[in-house]
Amino acid sequence: MELLTNYFKNIGWVSIVDAVILLCFIIAIAAFFFRKKNYKMGLFFILYTLLFVGMDVCTALFDLKALYFTREIMRFLAVIFIVASAVVYQSDLKLLFAKVGGQNEENVYAKLHNSRDEDDLRYASGEIVKACQNLAKNNIGALIVVCPTIISSNMLDTGIRLNSALSAPLLESIFNPHAPLHDGAVIIKNNVVLAAGCFLPLSQNPAISKDLGTRHRAAIGITEESDVLTIVVSEETGIISLVRNGEIKRYITGEKLMDALDDAFGITDISRRNTRSYGRGGRK
Repeated sequence: MELLTNYFKNIGWVSIVDAVILLCFIIAIAAFFFRKKNYKMGLFFILYTLLFVGMDVCTALFDLKALYFTREIMRFLAVIFIVASAVVYQSDLKLLFAKVGGQNEENVYAKLHNSRDEDDLRYASGEIVKACQNLAKNNIGALIVVCPTIISSNMLDTGIRLNSALSAPLLESIFNPHAPLHDGAVIIKNNVVLAAGCFLPLSQNPAISKDLGTRHRAAIGITEESDVLTIVVSEETGIISLVRNGEIKRYITGEKLMDALDDAFGITDISRRNTRSYGRGGRK
């Protein structure tokens, strides 16, 4: 106890700042793992870091030279842990770097993607609903990503860029089982189909039902790291599902799907009532 008291008396402001930075680092990394719903990895990281720091403190207090090899082994394991995390979460790192360095992306696509006319957005919502219902009736699988904000160009580059006007026939033709792009995701911004055949990161959440396949895991995965709305049509059952913020809702009706798309597009309540007054899925 005397040694511990003397240790804290001798530390200066630099050491306190160092400790605060370390604590912020631990909280940030742990929050990332918990946000990804990888609770075991988050707890492992916290315990490992506390053990590592505790050994350094004990070495400084008691001059434990015998722990030299143990500390070196833990440093080596820390490097392995960092490399393994970078490999497993490489899509998250790509998205992070894209957000840091891709600030000009909005300017590049501004003219094409910023059509915020509510008539066009209501028409786009109706076309998406129409396409999903037709695909569901024929048990044709589909994965649609609706982006309320700018999405990383890295995600678009995994597929084929289209930059085409949104329509139900276009979506249905893309997801035709004989089409070359049917296995990937379609990414939509406002009333424009940005890309098709895109590959999305799969969710690592162990709580996801085993009944859900790769398409559903991809839909959940992209919403865990981006503010997007994803729509999934099951090719086995024809069930339409909605995913946002990592949470999936199944057995979605056309009305609920339209409401979710209205929210994603930012359509006002007045516009919604006007839309219902003359029918959905088309222009006035």
